[in-house]
Amino acid sequence: MDVKRKLGALIFAGIIVVSAVFWFTQQEPYSTEHVVSSLFDKFDVQSTQIGITDPVISIDVYNKNVIPDVEKYLKAKLSKDDLEHYEIEVFSRWS
Repeated sequence: MDVKRKLGALIFAGIIVVSAVFWFTQQEPYSTEHVVSSLFDKFDVQSTQIGITDPVISIDVYNKNVIPDVEKYLKAKLSKDDLEHYEIEVFSRWS
């Protein structure tokens, strides 16, 4: 009985380790929408729009002083394909 208990514990520990490795190595799939929507958490953004027929990503910010930071963020986070496909417009109607 002692051997069965040790074997069970070893198998359980192995399952936990494999599950943890699998969980930590999983990355969220890349998505243009996810990158653009993350702007709301990082900057003072009023609205975003990703054009479907017109390949433009439009970002309206409250403060015009953050425009260079938003552009830099998008260039760092968007894929090379997105940067080639979309024109990026960051603007402010407020200041």
